[in-house]
Amino acid sequence: MHNSAHDQPRKNTVALVRWSKTPGEALIHFVIFSVLGLILCLMLTVFIPGLRSFGAFAMFTAVFAGILTIPTVSSQRSFMRGLTTRVNDTIVEVTSTPGDQLSVRQFRQMVKSGEQLPLLVNGVPGLTLQVERASTPKKNTPEKWRAVFTVIPPENGTASFDRLLAAAIDAGPATSNASSA
Repeated sequence: MHNSAHDQPRKNTVALVRWSKTPGEALIHFVIFSVLGLILCLMLTVFIPGLRSFGAFAMFTAVFAGILTIPTVSSQRSFMRGLTTRVNDTIVEVTSTPGDQLSVRQFRQMVKSGEQLPLLVNGVPGLTLQVERASTPKKNTPEKWRAVFTVIPPENGTASFDRLLAAAIDAGPATSNASSA
């Protein structure tokens, strides 16, 4: 598998999830199934006189395409639920705050808008979650996306933030370190 410079996140980011998608996939399937429904309806008009009106013709084509497109839409929804679950698991692991979890709708909005979600690590700001599109060098390739954590060091120094982040990652949910410095 070839990793180009386009697929690598920036220095201060960690990629949580990577995926690729073809834009408008459900719409493309609907159009293809509409054409197939149109052809099938034309053949059926020979045997079924009720399909010879424009309204019945259009209704048959739309219903045929809609029924065959439902599995595509369903698989896209379950895929987004899986991505959201993976992102939420990582958020809880890093921040130890279950309240920061995203709904599927919020995650989908982040994909569309590219907005950042600021997160606190043990009450200290400096971590953001963002969904970004990876640039692809070829024109007709599927879009590549990734959800990344970006670390923004606090203004009062990076050493304290690095220690805090290391402590948050090293400390398990059942352990508590009481050390005096």
